[in-house]
This record gives sequence, structure tokens and C-alpha cells, in this order.
Amino acid sequence: METSALSISVVLPVFHRQQSVENINLLRRSLESIKDQRMSIDYEILLVDDGSPVPISNFKDVLGEAAHDVTWIRIPINRGLVNALNTGILAARHTLIARLDADDVWLPSKIDKQLSQFESDADLTISATGMSLVKTDGSHIEDHIRPGDWNGILRFFVDVGCPFPHGSVLAKKEIYRLLGGYPHSGNFSHCEDYTLWGTWLRFFKPAMVEESLYNYTVSDSSVSAIHGEQQRNASRIVQSRFAKGRLASKLPDALRSLAGCLGISLMNAGKLSYLLWQFKPDITLPSEALDPLRVILFDREFSTISSGSSSQSWADLLGLPRTIQSQPSDEITGRFYCL
Repeated sequence: METSALSISVVLPVFHRQQSVENINLLRRSLESIKDQRMSIDYEILLVDDGSPVPISNFKDVLGEAAHDVTWIRIPINRGLVNALNTGILAARHTLIARLDADDVWLPSKIDKQLSQFESDADLTISATGMSLVKTDGSHIEDHIRPGDWNGILRFFVDVGCPFPHGSVLAKKEIYRLLGGYPHSGNFSHCEDYTLWGTWLRFFKPAMVEESLYNYTVSDSSVSAIHGEQQRNASRIVQSRFAKGRLASKLPDALRSLAGCLGISLMNAGKLSYLLWQFKPDITLPSEALDPLRVILFDREFSTISSGSSSQSWADLLGLPRTIQSQPSDEITGRFYCL
């Protein structure tokens, strides 16, 4: 991907139940860490005030230079983190979404190293980094570095838990929007990121920078501290659903195989697979696409049906010109449905 095609919208949700000097100082530190990236591409900072009793924008002058060029989005009533995140994603003008919380910090070179990954791989859709746990005064607790390759990230997801430190994520806006943003379901409260990654990693290529380039502030008011048990229960549901396929290690090769037989990019193969999984349309596609799709869509069954006007070409489903299709020896029309 060309550098000129990359631009970043930083989504920073904030809810200050009570204003304090500490809250403002932590927010200033977060904003300064964005500015310290010295990004050479277009970017914006979207500060989403999730109904704080005193609007955060009232403190522009106190925040000083750190608040320069910030776009202030005010939600009148507190509706929770998921709504704030999705509000920011909908408002974003740029191609990549970066995520940061109001008490966390990016370390210098974080964005540069992630942008290098996107520039060298057009199929990459999401990148994260390692993180350091720190106290509110910035003192170090411990580091967490996760595997950097696609298979390693999938193994971590199934065997351990959430592979991406949320505030380290840089990801393609078009995939966020395709997947409908962060889920609002009450079953996954306080686990919205892990739930979204459970769908994302199944269909789209991830990467990690295996360095600690993000500081996560541990405090008594953090989500994991207040809602830890609920978060763990929701995580177990997501983890068990993903593990049912017992095919996590085969997903990358299956998506590459699908892309090869259709003559499309790996990202478009992921989009097609997701649309088949989510909407279960009648579809006409080459017969050789069935084997990789059975791996990717392990919780869907496929049945051949009579061709009719209701079926559509896989290229039409993606909005691609039909000339992009390879010339398969056989085509089938079929329907995917839930097992």
C-alpha cells in the first residue's frame, strides 16, 4: 500500500464521572503521546466525550497545546464505551483507526512501526503492539509481548485470550465498518474488543509489532478492575465459540487458497467469506472454492441448489467487475446455512 493512501483517525473515548486534576493530567499525557508520534501523514484526533457531567471541552485551555487540533465530539448522555467507540468510527475521515484510552500512552515510534507493516503488506488489516502495565504515576509494573504472526495470534486467541492490547490497535476503517463496529450485545459487556477480534481474525490478516510500545495504566477505576468477573465470563463464551471449529491454524492457508482460486486479494477473500457467513446468500462460485470455504465457514453447511434468478455471482456480492473472475472448469450454485 502506498504511504499516500494511509491516513489515521485516532479515536479517544473519555468519560470523567468526576473531574479531577489527576484525570486532566492523565488525559493531557495521552494527547501528548499522540503528538509525540510526529506523524508524517494526515491524521485527526477524535475525542469522544461520553456524557461526562462537565464537558471535557471545557478544559481545552487547561490541556493547552496537547488539545490543539482535537475534534471534540460530545454525546449528551453517557451510553457506554461501545457506543463511544462506534461514534468515533462513524465520524472518522481517514483510512486507518487508531485506538487510545484517556489514561494510556503510546511510546515514540509506535505508529511509524505499524505504518511500515501496512505499507509493506496490502492485505494487512490490523496491527497491534506489545504493552507495559504501569501505575498512574507512570512507574513500570510488567511487560506483555504477544506473538507477531497470523498463526501465533490465532493460537494466542484460542489458548490464552485477547491477543491485542486494545489501545495499541491500528486497523482499517473499512473492516471495522464491514463488521458493524464493536458489538452492543449485553452478553459481551466489557469484552467488546475480544468479541470483535473473534470475527476479525477469522476472516482478515493481523500482525503484531513484538515490542512494548504502549503503556496501559492499571487503576482501581479500570474496566478490568471493576468488571473483571463479567469480562472473564464473556471472554470464555467468545473463546469457546471460536475453538469449536478446531481449525484456527488452518484459517490463513484456507483464505489464501480461496483468494488464489478466485484470483482476488486475500482481503477480498476475507470479505467474501464474511458476507457468506453473515448473510448466507444463494451464490454462484467455482467448485474448487468449496474446500477452503468449508474450513473458513466451519459453522455453516453448504447445499447445492438449482440455479435461478435469485442466485448471484460471488463477484457481484463483492461489488467487483465480473472480468476479475478466473475461468473455472465448473461452477456451482449453492446456499450456506447454519449448522
